[in-house]
Amino acid sequence: MEHYSSKTGQPPKYFLRFFRWFCHPDLKNYIEGDLMELYYERQEKSGKRKADIKFIIDVLLLFRPGIIKPENSITVQNPFDMFRNYFKISIRNILKYKAFSFINIFGLAVAMSVCMLIILMLADQNRYDAFHLKKDRIFRILSDTENSRNDYATSPFPLAAAFTERYPEVEVCTHLTPGISGEVAYHQKLTEIRGYFAEPQFFNIFSFDLEEGNNRTALQLPRSMVISREIAERIFGSENPVGKILDFSDREPEIRAEKDTAGDGSVPWGSFTVTGVIDMAKYKSHLEFDVLVSESTLPSLYAEKKFPDRTNDWTYYWRTYTYVLAIKGKTGKDLDLALEDLANDQYAHLENEDTKGFTMRAQPLKNIQMGLYNNDTNNRLPGVGYYFLSILAIIIMFSACLNYINLSIARALTRVKEIGVRKITGANRTALIYQFMSESVITALFALVLATGILFLLREGFLRLWLNQFLNFELPDSPQVYLVFTGFAILIGLLAGFYPAIYMSRHQPIRALTHSVHVREGMPRMRKVLNVMQFVISLFFIVTSILVGKQFRHFMKFDYGFESKNIINVELQGYDYEKAVNELKSVPGVTLVSASDVIPAGGTSNGTSLRTMGSNEEYKEFRLLNADENFMPNLGIPLVAGRNLPDDTGLKSSYVLVNKAAVHELGYKDPEQIIGIVLESKWDSDPMEVIGVVNDFRYDMPINRDEIRPLVVCYHPTNFQYLNIKISPGNTMTTIGAMEEKWNDIDPGHPLRYEFYDDQLASTTHGILDVISILSFVSFLAITIACLGLLGMANYTVERRSREVAIRKVLGALDLSIAMLLSREFIKILVIAVFLGAPLSYFVNNFWLQKFPNRVEFGIGKVLAGTLIIILLGLLTIVTQTLRASRQNPVENLKSE
Repeated sequence: MEHYSSKTGQPPKYFLRFFRWFCHPDLKNYIEGDLMELYYERQEKSGKRKADIKFIIDVLLLFRPGIIKPENSITVQNPFDMFRNYFKISIRNILKYKAFSFINIFGLAVAMSVCMLIILMLADQNRYDAFHLKKDRIFRILSDTENSRNDYATSPFPLAAAFTERYPEVEVCTHLTPGISGEVAYHQKLTEIRGYFAEPQFFNIFSFDLEEGNNRTALQLPRSMVISREIAERIFGSENPVGKILDFSDREPEIRAEKDTAGDGSVPWGSFTVTGVIDMAKYKSHLEFDVLVSESTLPSLYAEKKFPDRTNDWTYYWRTYTYVLAIKGKTGKDLDLALEDLANDQYAHLENEDTKGFTMRAQPLKNIQMGLYNNDTNNRLPGVGYYFLSILAIIIMFSACLNYINLSIARALTRVKEIGVRKITGANRTALIYQFMSESVITALFALVLATGILFLLREGFLRLWLNQFLNFELPDSPQVYLVFTGFAILIGLLAGFYPAIYMSRHQPIRALTHSVHVREGMPRMRKVLNVMQFVISLFFIVTSILVGKQFRHFMKFDYGFESKNIINVELQGYDYEKAVNELKSVPGVTLVSASDVIPAGGTSNGTSLRTMGSNEEYKEFRLLNADENFMPNLGIPLVAGRNLPDDTGLKSSYVLVNKAAVHELGYKDPEQIIGIVLESKWDSDPMEVIGVVNDFRYDMPINRDEIRPLVVCYHPTNFQYLNIKISPGNTMTTIGAMEEKWNDIDPGHPLRYEFYDDQLASTTHGILDVISILSFVSFLAITIACLGLLGMANYTVERRSREVAIRKVLGALDLSIAMLLSREFIKILVIAVFLGAPLSYFVNNFWLQKFPNRVEFGIGKVLAGTLIIILLGLLTIVTQTLRASRQNPVENLKSE
């Protein structure tokens, strides 16, 4: 046959191979010569592309009886029979090596259950806002400035109108304004509600369907109200709500109008007509509300001074949520360019510190639930949380896969004869790879069954975490999720089994059958590396868990600088402060009652900017606490200079207290020097005279900040949100019962809402406790999987060296020396893991701890404690196997040989 290698153009190689595979050996040389000669003639005449096409056609036409090689020379196998055979052999091998199979299945199951939990969490979050028909074109506008650490989910109120008018990229733009927070009344029935002011365009963007009412007209008229199905059933029962009149009273107004305040502290807004009902239980949305009130209601509230008018205020961007429906074909980048142009135009001439470097960008609706920004609509787990959990799950999964690879390679020597026989009987390397991969996949599917059971336990534990009351995970099951689980298990099986399959299928049949196969020198080294990696990971998690646990205990024993024992914080719920104090202080068992706008160290804080009156200095940032004259004595915070706020109500507003940190911030060394100094606020023209200095105490949460910041204590009773009630120890529940009765007399429409101050302070550390629980669980899984791998390797070593052990015992070796001989290799693994893992654990944990405020000391002691734990567990795993081997009867082992 003519050689064509000198020709420049070659025919399609895959079709040429196909021809050589099916063509009869007696005809192949002749037909191939004709094909190639014809191909090159066509190539010279018509070009390579047409020659290739005609070559392919010729090959396909030749695939016919008479040219195909005889049937007995082609191995034709029913795919079903082939896979059934793979399955039977795989099950047989899994059952044959029970110890190895258990370690692999259990390790993979534990790791897969963690990964499956993450998949459930992601599936749960992907359900949010998926029901909106136009979801791919819906965006929320985020705001940012030079001084902010994170974007704001809110934007200026006038943005929606300006954006719609100026830019053709926008089909519809609307905004939601929170501020509906109070209660509605209907025929003496009261219920609390929260919601937004909304425009009619709301239903043009979002796909919320009204069960009752008309989407187009429900929010058009002033004083219209769309309510949720839950509120409708609570108020109206089985009645049709549409057309009914509700009286609304705002209990948390932004601007309190004293003359319009009812006796219970609420501000009546008048009557509203129910124009629609939404069943919010049907929708998984980042927007949660009880009611939507027509935005056309706002002008009347502006006129009555019951709601702040920000219609044209571009400097206030902390309240309103703006949503855009882009026209078809436009993307978020197009909106970002338009927003950049609008910001440059609108803020170029504004001299306002709060809007310095102001920018806006469009956030796709699908990304909202996975991100958490300032002033967001609700609490949720941000994307970094998923990254953190996913990394933990991947590490655990990686460790379990290392076990499978390690044990499979170690088991290769026991299967070389099987491999040799299969190759001699006609199995090629591809078939062996399929066989070993199928074993891996079937092992993973068995692990999936066990992992599903473990997942139910994990899910229940996760849903009971304290954090979940804010994250609102439901983790529901669905057929789609289980399909994903199955696909995930198959993928893990393929990944874990790939390298062992490649390695074991390469053995030559003659060498396998003559026992001349030896594991290459690199294989033991590789297994050791894998074992070392597992224990390094385990040591890191153990040290991290110890450190976080100590940090948690530090917070639990933290000195806040005030007394919280026997103090109950009661929500005023808008009720008049002085009336509530007068009523509750008469309850037997109540020793003192004070009031404040925030709970110190409770997570909420306010700020202001102050300087000495008449000075030209820059305003300095202060924390702001509104409290009455009983607050400091109630919490046991001592005065270090001056006097407390006076009892005379007319004088209280003119005087303030400061802490020692404020004294130093204002440039004074001695607290006595600041007494009598008058301060002025950047936001208020009323002067404030310092009449007292209190000792420093924790206003911020210790988890958020270590240093105590300058604080000013003012008296503004309209801002009070809580009563701080000190009770006598002993008859706590009796006192609380009497308080509830008294509260029911003064405000029968609202139950007493209270919480022990000690419990509130403890709850601020519950999030850390959850992190400890997660890290401890991951540490337990990591060390369990690592020890299982070590157990499997030790078991394999004992079996492989049983004859050597028997001979040594016959020659007089002691049990202890044999145990040490068998353990030496694994002890080296532990020692190397400690030398690598200890520095890694120290430097990584020290790195994140330095960024953590109010931290504990982290020294070598915690690393040594983790090291001791890992060594003890590792030695316990090894010794159980080596001692068992050293005590076996050598005669039995030599008989088997």
